[in-house]
Amino acid sequence: MVINEDVKKVIEGSAFLSLITVDANGTPHPIIAGKGQVVSDTVVFGIYKMEITQKNLESNKNSWVVGATMDGGPKGYRLVGTAEAKDKQLIFTPTGVDTLI
Repeated sequence: MVINEDVKKVIEGSAFLSLITVDANGTPHPIIAGKGQVVSDTVVFGIYKMEITQKNLESNKNSWVVGATMDGGPKGYRLVGTAEAKDKQLIFTPTGVDTLI
């Protein structure tokens, strides 16, 4: 399981999470995705627009989520994995996590 309790607290405690996808040419597309909810070992976002993000995921599911919080002291993580858009939700499945702060 990639998302342990500490990572979950940061993800769910972050005011905003960054989500990065990559287009077919390898150009990154970072966005502020808002709040994310940890469901099992995934991070789920509601889709509000995200047209370019969804288009990128059609050709390249690789993605990253970055979150940070000052709650309880500064903490931040970068999660690498894959994502898919499904039923008005974006579901990110991490395969690794790096500590940033």
